[in-house]
Amino acid sequence: MEKVFILILAIGVAIFIALPFFRKKVEEASSQEESGAIRNPIEEKLRKLNFEKESLYAALKEIDFDYDLGKLSKEDYEELQKKYKLQAAPILKEIDDVRIKTGIINLEEEVEKEIRLNRKAKLTDGEEIEREILKARKSNGKDKTNLICSNCGKEAVSDDKFCSNCGNKLNEYTNKQDYK
Repeated sequence: MEKVFILILAIGVAIFIALPFFRKKVEEASSQEESGAIRNPIEEKLRKLNFEKESLYAALKEIDFDYDLGKLSKEDYEELQKKYKLQAAPILKEIDDVRIKTGIINLEEEVEKEIRLNRKAKLTDGEEIEREILKARKSNGKDKTNLICSNCGKEAVSDDKFCSNCGNKLNEYTNKQDYK
């Protein structure tokens, strides 16, 4: 009798714990139907393709990470890279085809956007800091002169005391024509 009571209690607790998980899915589905947020088939297909693409990209990043840590041999790394890239190619092609057919995207604009993002991502912290320094100098009215650092060859501003790249003193700057 005691075992039956414990079994019933355990089943009740399990249902109580699992109930919110099932309720949430039902509520989400009903709220989508009520709000009219159910996607059309093309949007749904694009969403699934983009999910697959992001999953493959994540797998490729994970493979790179594991290889960098030394968890994968070069042969395994190359094999896995090839496998995932072969899986990603048709998905990327299908995404492009769907977008072009539906007019969702202008391919040239997307390429330009990706190029801009890549260029921004490739800036190192030092380059970004240097760019900010140049912006600040221009906003303060400081002009670059014809001077460069004798140590590293970086251009200098006339009222700088030290080279922004290597830290040499201003008196170590030479004229650009003298530096070679």
